[in-house]
Amino acid sequence: MGGMPEISSATYTPPGVYVSDASTPVVTPRSVSTNIVTVLGPALGYETHSEVLTVYSASPTPLSQRGVYASAVAGPPAIAAPVVRSLAGVLMVYGEDYTFEVTAGSGGASTAVTQIRRLSADDEDPTQPSPKGLKNGDQVRITYAFTNASYYEPTLHESYDGVVAAYGPALVSVAPVDITASQVASPITLAAKIALENGAAGVLCVPTNPTSGDYRAQLAAAYRKIEVDHRAQLLVPLLVDGAYDAHTPTNVANLLSDVKLHCDTAALDGYGRIAFTGTARTYDNSTGHDQLAIQQNSKRLVLAYPNRLLAFNSAVNASTEVDGFYLAAAMAGRLARNLVARGLSRQPLSSFSGLPAPVAQQMTRSFRNNLSRSGVCVAEITQSNQLVVRHGVSTQMQSILTQEISLTRIGDTLLQMVQSGMEGAGLIGEPITAEMTTNVKGSLIGLLEQAVSDAVIVSYANVQVRQLSADPSIIEATFSYKPAIPMNYIVVKFAVDLNTGDTTTEEPQEAV
Repeated sequence: MGGMPEISSATYTPPGVYVSDASTPVVTPRSVSTNIVTVLGPALGYETHSEVLTVYSASPTPLSQRGVYASAVAGPPAIAAPVVRSLAGVLMVYGEDYTFEVTAGSGGASTAVTQIRRLSADDEDPTQPSPKGLKNGDQVRITYAFTNASYYEPTLHESYDGVVAAYGPALVSVAPVDITASQVASPITLAAKIALENGAAGVLCVPTNPTSGDYRAQLAAAYRKIEVDHRAQLLVPLLVDGAYDAHTPTNVANLLSDVKLHCDTAALDGYGRIAFTGTARTYDNSTGHDQLAIQQNSKRLVLAYPNRLLAFNSAVNASTEVDGFYLAAAMAGRLARNLVARGLSRQPLSSFSGLPAPVAQQMTRSFRNNLSRSGVCVAEITQSNQLVVRHGVSTQMQSILTQEISLTRIGDTLLQMVQSGMEGAGLIGEPITAEMTTNVKGSLIGLLEQAVSDAVIVSYANVQVRQLSADPSIIEATFSYKPAIPMNYIVVKFAVDLNTGDTTTEEPQEAV
């Protein structure tokens, strides 16, 4: 009636049926998203719509779409003001021939209802035509930009076509008159394209909303949308140069500090994140990238260099300069492709056609060494003309545990596996019996074995589980683990051996 007796040849056990409960919780860790890149930045920013409406001075006429941008937005991205013309093609002037009235939210808000009202040339007689001859009951054609309610929400895309459909084409289809002008049409589309080309299985896109304020405020609002999203592990904020002037050292330092703070805060809440960053091609190098990295000093922040690269635009059959944050997107995509324990050192990067000549000429060995030792993740051209990551480092170079981004990624992944797995074991709320510590230990070991099997860690040891005496409702578990340390150096020594064998010299013989 007790437990099942031990049956062996050394002891006698009478024949019979013996039943016991030896079950332990079966723990299946929730999948941890390690192959998704999260891109935050400007998209095309809007959809366009054109319609014909009848206008009056006494009552406004509502536009069919919500979230209309009733005035121009400086951006990024830049959005033009609505255009109103008579059916004869005469351009009407805002504030003279017509005006907009916005209800249920401000202009550009997804819930905003925008109405158009005809104005009169005579303030005292609203029945009079407008300065351009617009009368009550006339029809006008209005073309405007708008956004729907979900446009700025985080959306996962697994194909480039889906990104283009949502946020517009990556590059312009007509070459700009100024050959030095940017050919990037939608930054978030180009960054997503590069991340996918370098191996990311999917891209979580978070477009910044121009109505949130200047660009720093727009990025801050985007970070808040992914605060509790487990998919967001590898972040690429696009530090575009625009209304916030992201080319000055002070402003760039502010943007880097913001994303660093977001990653640190998220990690404390159990959402391990690493941000891959790069500066705009217009960045003022008076404060070099080495100084930026030293200022940030974070194992969760990668600063990519160079900040000027060439990308080929097939639509205009020419290369164009792109910014350093697109290099950051390539690095994040490549890391997402790798196993958790594999870092970025010596990993090839695609999507770029080369480096501008001034940049390539500047990248001497001593220059690159200074950047790398300061915590800058440098990409360089090899002798085989391939762009590779020189050393996959973070901006915190104090020890190998903080400088190697693979080690930070291992710790983040293991934490999420244990967190989700132990939550899924269903032990919380169960009564603490004599077997509870055994059940907790069994569940934890099962998760650690899975981590070893998935090559997240090399091994684990010292698994200890105990019930705390101060608070008997707490079961405490501890363990240690061994991560895979990246091999960064192979030292080969050789010497010249001049010994070629014994040689003899014969003396000449004189003839007798």
